[in-house]
Amino acid sequence: MNEENNKIKKAIILGRVSSKEQQEGFSLDSQIKLLREYASNRNMKTVKEFVLPETASKSGDRKLFKEMVEFLGKKGNVKIILVEKVDRLTRNYKDAVLMNDWLNEDLEREIHFVKQNLIIHKNAKSHEKFQWDIYIAIAHQYSNNLSEETKKGLQEKFNQGYWPGWAPLGYLNKEIDEKKTTIPDPEKWHLVRKAFKMYSTGNYSVVKIVEELYKEGLTSKTGKKVPYSIMTDTLRNSFYAGLMKWNGQEKMGQYQPMIALEEHRQILTIMDSHNQHACRRRKHNFLLRGFVFCDICGQRYTAEKHRIGKNPDYYHCSAKTVKHSNRNQNIETTQLEKQVEEEFKNIQFCQEFIDMTIGKVKKVYQEKRNGIDSQKRILLNKKIKLEEKRRIAEEKLIAGTLTDDDFIRIRGRVKEGLNLVQEEIDELDNQHDIDVDTTRETLILSKDVYTAYKEAPDEIKRLYLSFFWDKIWVKDKKIVRTKPTELIDVLLKEKQIIISPNWLP
Repeated sequence: MNEENNKIKKAIILGRVSSKEQQEGFSLDSQIKLLREYASNRNMKTVKEFVLPETASKSGDRKLFKEMVEFLGKKGNVKIILVEKVDRLTRNYKDAVLMNDWLNEDLEREIHFVKQNLIIHKNAKSHEKFQWDIYIAIAHQYSNNLSEETKKGLQEKFNQGYWPGWAPLGYLNKEIDEKKTTIPDPEKWHLVRKAFKMYSTGNYSVVKIVEELYKEGLTSKTGKKVPYSIMTDTLRNSFYAGLMKWNGQEKMGQYQPMIALEEHRQILTIMDSHNQHACRRRKHNFLLRGFVFCDICGQRYTAEKHRIGKNPDYYHCSAKTVKHSNRNQNIETTQLEKQVEEEFKNIQFCQEFIDMTIGKVKKVYQEKRNGIDSQKRILLNKKIKLEEKRRIAEEKLIAGTLTDDDFIRIRGRVKEGLNLVQEEIDELDNQHDIDVDTTRETLILSKDVYTAYKEAPDEIKRLYLSFFWDKIWVKDKKIVRTKPTELIDVLLKEKQIIISPNWLP
């Protein structure tokens, strides 16, 4: 009997604390110390300690439990788990069943809940098993309640205009005046904002933006290039325009937006146009890819780039020889693109529509201009006040009524405020430039469709193509018929736009 009692038993320790316990001063170190002393006093040898850092996430908690179960499965001679309380081991029925299965496989296996003075094993008494079940139920209820309270807290945070999640690229999470908020990332803010400006010009692809900004220092969390998918999601994310979207809800946030809502809408228009007309991520993006179809078989046209020799780039039916011969059907890219450009001469809006468009554009432009001017006056007044505050601090420093430390602190806050004000002024100026460019493009397009299309960069040309044409069919190296978009079809029926008959189906 004494020999049995003196036999050293192998055990593992499982330790973790909840966020609430951390706030109330319970440390993980004291918990592990308690379990070690318990093992030492009972002639147990702890072969491994599974300890969750106090800053770990819920996913880390699950990973730790899984590691413990896998370890026990490999080490059949380890038959004891030492844990402070039941809710330190598990708070859900699924894991409790796993622990029950582990216990029932061997009569010598035990789980010791030290603070609750409870030992569970296969032959435990009924009242002990009942006690174990009660503790599991309480822990499960606590977990559910905690989850509900967390969701309520996140919802309340969203209602107040604060982002409840992790800050996206270009922003940081920070606690200010006991409120967790989102602030600009001083290292990445200007680079991410440059990404929006580059894309909105229509002259840069997402791949090109990632490569260019990587050279300037924009990296992912791992120090590598920002992944294509992350940059695409960033450009589409309304968060950067101040509009938070969370759990099917929308709300303007209490943080500094990186771009204006109008810029966000413009970028979405460009991106959606690419998606609609199959402008996928490619090394060579041809202007008419996605718009042109073969009039023989109906398949989409594709294009090929020739690097070597004198062979030109050309468009051709993607069906190749499967459905028909491509003999005399391949057409040089410049020839077909020139045909499309020339055909824009046959498109004209009626004078009534032009007059109405000009009236609308002027009204919208003036409203936007007045709004921007009003915001700039407010910002300029704010700038004057900050400069006055700095001047007063300088005079007090010279007069000896202000300490050097206080002066440095005040000057730092004023400088930060002036930088933020200047950023907002620059943003308004940028928005004004976008409004002017949009107004200019609209006026040119309404008066002279051909000139607007001819002078636009390729990305904007694709927007014009997607505005007017759903499909363009080609046969024998010539455009033979087209299908207008639904919008243009409506304008044709209402006689608001004129298109030459040879350019229609």
